[in-house]
Amino acid sequence: MKIKSSTLVVILIVSMTPIFFSAFAVTTPLFGVGDVREELYAPFDANVLTANGLPEVDPFWVDLVDAEVVSNDGEGVYIAVLDTGLVEDWPFFFSQADIAWDLGKGFSHDVSWDGNDYVFGPLLDDRGFSTHWYGSGHGTHVTSTIVGFNVNNAFWVRGVAPKASIIPVLVLDTWIVPGAPNEDNFPTFGTDEMVAAGIQYIADLAPTLDGPVIISMSLGDTVSVDIIENAINNAIEAGVIIIASAGNEGYAGMGWPGAYPQVISVAAGGWTGQWPYGEGGFWLSDVPEDLKTPDYLGNNWQLYLEDFSSRPNKYLGQKSFHLDVCAPGSSIVGPFQSAVYWNPDIGSYVQTPLNYYYLWGTSMAAPHVSGMASLVLEEYPDVEQAKMEKILKNAARGLPLPADGSWVWDPWYGLYHFEWSGNEYGAGWLQADAALISAAKFA
Repeated sequence: MKIKSSTLVVILIVSMTPIFFSAFAVTTPLFGVGDVREELYAPFDANVLTANGLPEVDPFWVDLVDAEVVSNDGEGVYIAVLDTGLVEDWPFFFSQADIAWDLGKGFSHDVSWDGNDYVFGPLLDDRGFSTHWYGSGHGTHVTSTIVGFNVNNAFWVRGVAPKASIIPVLVLDTWIVPGAPNEDNFPTFGTDEMVAAGIQYIADLAPTLDGPVIISMSLGDTVSVDIIENAINNAIEAGVIIIASAGNEGYAGMGWPGAYPQVISVAAGGWTGQWPYGEGGFWLSDVPEDLKTPDYLGNNWQLYLEDFSSRPNKYLGQKSFHLDVCAPGSSIVGPFQSAVYWNPDIGSYVQTPLNYYYLWGTSMAAPHVSGMASLVLEEYPDVEQAKMEKILKNAARGLPLPADGSWVWDPWYGLYHFEWSGNEYGAGWLQADAALISAAKFA
């Protein structure tokens, strides 16, 4: 079976049983590493510098969740990103972030093909967290949403929780499997055992750390898996906050672990003004403080729910309350290694460049919520899972999505009308300032 991550790049995760986890993302390249400086450096005030000397900018997705207007920044909180690990150039991209590389871990298997199926060797825990050169940058992009990222030493893009400490945990890997049908396309996937081991690693590590811990998972499965749920329950018992993407299957239903009622799940939405002028600097556009005001397309509110965002499916036993909150998951920019594949026309491998990409998916939404949860834990470090869910859902209820849908324009599909019902996006749209107000009431 296949399990998808929350980015519309589809990254597969395979289980030993075999169940496939995948990362959900859709990618479109933004600009090359070598040609951004002249194009984007000029608009920034060189007199406004961060501590490390780079001009700092607030992207629209951080503005959409009001993370730039609160004083909390996630300092003292650990966020374990369970994903594809980090690309080898992570020290450059995260030059002003706190990556707890010494706590990083990777879980994988030796994999072969027996002519009919994958054959997995025993679980290995010495993989390390570095993504292979032919692997996916999904985990790097997810991390960049939380803490921010360096754009060619020209400027720093702010994250939702810029001072949070990231623990990179590789639970999705990329293999070269001789003889497999997709041998030449470097499949990226992870097993149930890998994902469960990553969760359990953080559950065991958390009591030894000097601050609260969050697990952020932008991945999913089409079925519930006992070893993963058991690891989640162990982590929650250890005081870890668990946040996961809802999935990118629309009305087909939520993926697990997001569908577990004890997990804080995240749907993906967007801002109707995110593409007002086409490609370029749109992603640095200023978001109005009141999202309930009309926009340039005539929408009465400036929020929408993406069609791909998974909704609870009653035929899978999913209840409306299993989906918790909604956050930005549309055209989020960050560093990304897209794919390496075999091109038979030229008889060689083609590697898409390590670059900055727009990505769509609930994979992009989950790290926003993980970042906002860290802002809460910075002030209220003893908040546990059930109370955090209550805090975040109560905060999100203040900003429901408009009942009449929204018109949205983008350069690829033109004008499109998104529609949804009131139980398809969780409690509502989560923002950082509302989360902190809610925490003051319920923590």
